[in-house]
Amino acid sequence: MSRNVIPLLLQPLLFLGSLSVLAAPPATVDFARDIRPILSDTCYHCHGPDQENQQADLRLDLKQSLYQKHDGQVLVLPGDAKNSLLYQRITATDPAVAMPPEEAQVRLSSEQKELIKTWIEEGAVWKDHWAFEAPVQVSLPKVASDPWVSNEIDAFVLAKMKERGITPSKVASKEKLIRRVTLDLTGLPPTQQEVAAFLEDDSTEAYQRVVRRLLDSDRYGERMAMQWLDVARYADTNGYQTDGERHMWRWREWVIDAFNSNKSFRDFTIEQLAGDLLPDATTEQVLATGFNRNHRSNSEGGIVFEEYLVEYAVDRVDTTATVWLGLTMGCARCHDHKYDPISQREFYEVMAFFNNIPERGRVIKYGNSFPVIKAPTRQMAMQLKDYQSEAARLRERLDQNSKAIQSRMTNLGETVDMVKPVIHQDLMIQFNWDGSHKQKTYEVEGKAKDYDVINTGEVDKELYEATVIDRDEAQFVEGVQGQAIKLDQSYRIGGGAIVQFAGHQKLTLSTWIKVEQPSTGTIMSMLNPEDRRPQGFSWRLVDNHVQVNFGPRWLDDSVRLKTKQPIESGQWNHIAFTSDGTQMARGMAIYVNGERQELDVLLDIFTGTYKTNSTMVIGAEGDQHHLNGLLDETRFYLRDLSPQEIRSLAVPQTPAEIAGMKQPTVAQSEKLLHYYLDQVDSSAQGDDYRKLRALESTTRRFVETIPTSMVMQENVDRGKTHVLIRGQYDNPGAEVTMNIPRSLLKGPDGQAFESRLDLARWIVSDQNPLTARVIVNRFWHQFFGRGVVKTLEDFGSQGAPPTHPRLLDWLAVEFRSNDWDVKALVELLVTSSTYMQDSYVSETHLRQDPENIWLGRASRLRLPAETLRDQALAVSGLLNGKIGGPSVKPYQPEGLWKEIASQAYDQGTGEDLYRRGMYTFWKRTVPPPTMVTFDASSREICVLSRSRTNTPLQALALLNEVSYVEAARNLAQQMMLTEKSPAARLRWGWRQVTSREPSDYEVSVLANSLQRNLKRYAADSDAAKELVSFGESIPAADLDVSELAAYTAVASMLMNLDEVINRE
Repeated sequence: MSRNVIPLLLQPLLFLGSLSVLAAPPATVDFARDIRPILSDTCYHCHGPDQENQQADLRLDLKQSLYQKHDGQVLVLPGDAKNSLLYQRITATDPAVAMPPEEAQVRLSSEQKELIKTWIEEGAVWKDHWAFEAPVQVSLPKVASDPWVSNEIDAFVLAKMKERGITPSKVASKEKLIRRVTLDLTGLPPTQQEVAAFLEDDSTEAYQRVVRRLLDSDRYGERMAMQWLDVARYADTNGYQTDGERHMWRWREWVIDAFNSNKSFRDFTIEQLAGDLLPDATTEQVLATGFNRNHRSNSEGGIVFEEYLVEYAVDRVDTTATVWLGLTMGCARCHDHKYDPISQREFYEVMAFFNNIPERGRVIKYGNSFPVIKAPTRQMAMQLKDYQSEAARLRERLDQNSKAIQSRMTNLGETVDMVKPVIHQDLMIQFNWDGSHKQKTYEVEGKAKDYDVINTGEVDKELYEATVIDRDEAQFVEGVQGQAIKLDQSYRIGGGAIVQFAGHQKLTLSTWIKVEQPSTGTIMSMLNPEDRRPQGFSWRLVDNHVQVNFGPRWLDDSVRLKTKQPIESGQWNHIAFTSDGTQMARGMAIYVNGERQELDVLLDIFTGTYKTNSTMVIGAEGDQHHLNGLLDETRFYLRDLSPQEIRSLAVPQTPAEIAGMKQPTVAQSEKLLHYYLDQVDSSAQGDDYRKLRALESTTRRFVETIPTSMVMQENVDRGKTHVLIRGQYDNPGAEVTMNIPRSLLKGPDGQAFESRLDLARWIVSDQNPLTARVIVNRFWHQFFGRGVVKTLEDFGSQGAPPTHPRLLDWLAVEFRSNDWDVKALVELLVTSSTYMQDSYVSETHLRQDPENIWLGRASRLRLPAETLRDQALAVSGLLNGKIGGPSVKPYQPEGLWKEIASQAYDQGTGEDLYRRGMYTFWKRTVPPPTMVTFDASSREICVLSRSRTNTPLQALALLNEVSYVEAARNLAQQMMLTEKSPAARLRWGWRQVTSREPSDYEVSVLANSLQRNLKRYAADSDAAKELVSFGESIPAADLDVSELAAYTAVASMLMNLDEVINRE
């Protein structure tokens, strides 16, 4: 493709010549545009908002201060620069009085001094900072009737161009236009069929139809979400030290769905910041709050929890302020903001919104940390609803027939013969201790021939030998049901590897126990005998208080619980322990005789990964802490039983005994009813009950497969927030409550802010002057390559002023009044004549506007990292179009993870290798190397705009990285299978990657390259085989290897064309 190239030696001259156009002094000096930036850069450090650093009790950021007397003289005297103290000081030659002082290491240029002088002479009119004033509806410029104007955007842009003598570029060719808009709206190139259809459509609505088709595509949501993942610092790992995996992909799906369904950006905002606080919040609304759980989290041992709780809250403040307000609020963490009207106190008032989350400073090393929710996919939610509906139907039928069931139960009498334990669903292990109701009997060492282990067979786990340790035989006495085992200091029972479980698994342990006097000893333990540190699982009595220790290190990485009240001595007590798998004390419970106990939480820091890997011991911890007492009916369940089920287990009487009672207790009646319906009743009601129990078990297992996602949640009791002196977590100052910086409060006085929901609603309210501008500016940047305000993250006094302020206000007001409709805004942007211009840079353009600030042409941009890879997969036919799901692990150089994070990268297989780039597993300490090569964010912090670089390493990646070589080979294969002649194949390949027809010259260049490579690979079959073997996809068996290799080299060249890796 031909290009007009300006000699390099002339380019600096042209650029310097253009400065006179860009820097021409305005007719009238404007304080907000021209003067405040000078004061901010050179004066605010000592005379700005930061009270602790203010000098001479003087503030130049306040109107009232600027016009008052200082040292007996008016600082700014409108119309009289000569007698204005400000002008005198900045022009003084005496170092003792000149401002800024020498030690400030900043100087005002002659031009800046002249601007200040002119401003004063013109009347020194003050204007508040533009961004803190509400956007207002502005009228369209007079050029709105110009034929070039397609919509309102163009009127504002054309007016600015005319002011500078710039002429708009012609409309881009249809091929270039459909490629541009398809890449911008879907992140994928158009197909040849889509291009052909557009070229054949000569109607005036042809382009509009393309845009609407793309906006309706599910790919649109993926492309828009890609930007938001950077904004939200989304990643698949925690970001510190080991950088363990977390699972937030359901939040990523929520973002994709939100864009595809065109969720109002108002709701998009409120739900992500405070969806959990909405009335009757749905699962999807709570899921959205994962936005502010995406930050880095630390699982290192030895950290100070309070320090990292502060870091997490600070991150939320920084991110929220950056994303929605365009403010560098984090600069006020340690002191008042030096440039913007945000005090340190106000920073912590905002932090109070995010400082009431029931989280821990140290997170779980691998997995999601509380608070979390179950976040089913649509298909899962439908399946769960079906299960729940069927269960409700069965319960209703049982309720309707309750009288008939009770009538039949009156005739039970002594015919009861219990076959299974009453609560048997998910029962893994049962120690009967008496040999009754055997299902499987295991020989044991010694003489304990009555020692039995029952496996219900419902859970597929292998049982191993159980042994009596330290003596020849076990002792048995009368128990609650049959016999009980008598334990003392002389021996213990070794259960071998009967069962293993992990901290994240649900479980219930249940036993009857009797001690004659207050005792201390172990009921059951699973410890690693090779590890001398206190660790593992222990269920014990401590002076008759029931205690559980559970975790890899009892001193600093475990949950340790103890009942406040002891059990009674001299009688049988039923005790049970349940865990819901969250590894938190709040998810664990201890029951005594069917009643949940109040607990002393001795430690609640179970964040490490832990799985038992040692021998189960009954009656001791290793060879110590023996139990003196009796145990009966000891059971292990692979789920956390309900309180009602625990009550049934705590009933000592058998169903036969209960059936003979005249006035059984409620718990006894529940146990008998459950037994009757489960094991005796052969009627339709019995069938319904057994179906219900089976369905409940199926539902529990199904729920276990539902992914979780970390979310926001409020503490029941609101904690306190303090100003932190110098930003240090351990140096609290004055207590503060939730509030908004005063400079941003434009609503009625005395507005009350009591929750994150209040903050979220204010952010998208008419009282907030910033958000609408900030958001439309970022969308503008996405489609035009540069924001109306260049500094996307900073709308404060240090940020760049808007190039088109009236356009920015018009877009903000339009966006807000149109119900924050994102698709409508995007459609407006991409159907403007401004967007549809050609991107060709003429000599005139380069001289008048080298940076394209005034939009006389379309911006030409290198494709983002993800889009480059997606394009290669798409044009080669490899792309797996699945939307959503867990992150995948495509090709990556070996050893990177192990080198940095001591972990192995488990590369995916099959279709996972060909998913879109946005689904690539993102490890913060080792982000995907090819993505980073093309300027992708590490996702450690919020990033609104990626840098754009052009490096030799990028070219090497496109030519050699496995994904791109494999894609080139598959593109070559398509070329060979689709067309017969070499010329037709080359033309087809060119159209596939560029979306346009090649010129004859371009075809001749490709043909010459093909001939060279045919000769090369015909002479070197080993090199040909090596080239076509890149990647896991298998080459077509009926193609000649040398010929395929030659076409692969040509395909690689096509995919590396300048117009292919750039969006023009």
